[in-house]
Amino acid sequence: MVRLGAACLLAVLSWPVLAGSTDARALIGRMNEALARRNYDGVFVQQIGTRRETWRIIHRMRDGRMTERLISTDGSGREFVRDGSEAVWYFPDRKVVLVEQRGRASGYITALYGVDADTEKFYQLRSSEQPVRVRGFMARLVTVEPRDALRYGYRYWIDEKTSMPVRTQLVAASGEVIAEISFISMALPDMVDEDLLKPDADTTGFRWMRRDKPGAPSSVRTAFVARQDLLPPGFRVKSFPNLPAAADPAPRTRFIISDGLAWVSVFIEDASAGERPGAMRRAEGLVQMGTTAAYSLTAAGHRITVVGDVPADTVRSIAAAIQPE
Repeated sequence: MVRLGAACLLAVLSWPVLAGSTDARALIGRMNEALARRNYDGVFVQQIGTRRETWRIIHRMRDGRMTERLISTDGSGREFVRDGSEAVWYFPDRKVVLVEQRGRASGYITALYGVDADTEKFYQLRSSEQPVRVRGFMARLVTVEPRDALRYGYRYWIDEKTSMPVRTQLVAASGEVIAEISFISMALPDMVDEDLLKPDADTTGFRWMRRDKPGAPSSVRTAFVARQDLLPPGFRVKSFPNLPAAADPAPRTRFIISDGLAWVSVFIEDASAGERPGAMRRAEGLVQMGTTAAYSLTAAGHRITVVGDVPADTVRSIAAAIQPE
């Protein structure tokens, strides 16, 4: 017991002294700017639960458009390529390619663009007064702590020289670290060769699976809305990615809902849509995939699926708030 107490005391004493939100906002702003304009080529270790993986990431910003490629170093040949809002996962060991359309064209290392005057109603922002050493980088720590259990918190170690995040953590309200990304090395090249962003996988004979395929005719004929009185506190509808043209007033099939920092996608489809060849089958109820929670239910003959890096209770609450108009 004495040894455990000493270890705990050492951990507390080694944690940097944290200051108020003003400096934290400034650090976050510089980090967001760096992520929005810099190219980078690095190697990081990612841990989700007890699983640790090492990846190489090549990230390019050109004329405001983001392209990036992740390559697993475990020999499986797994790759991830993102160009704008299209994300493609390659799984050679399973002979599968998964294509997704994502609402926000953000990189694998995400910024915190939603910090505003309302943020501190739901999160507490703090930053370290002095830099700490993180794998050879000197970085300032910024913590974004949730004020309730409906959202996760964030920790960013921001490099003093480049303003790039060299370590990030997703944290539960209890303080438990859910996921961590920690860079081993990072270069910031002025130019990124096009060939470095192309996948190596030979996809001959692979099965292609598409989620939220753009341009497909919608079979949704019932209009759904997100009832604000039923959404978790602080969450609002932010956008409608498939907003129809005036000549085609079809019901919306997707919502983006956010509290400014946590982003959640809502998909609406005919309940029989999962029977189409190549369509993703979404199970009823809750599915946990790493840091992401997905919850599906059926209402008025339609399947409602809510997906986001938020706690399970949050996706359940959002799903229940999506109701026929």
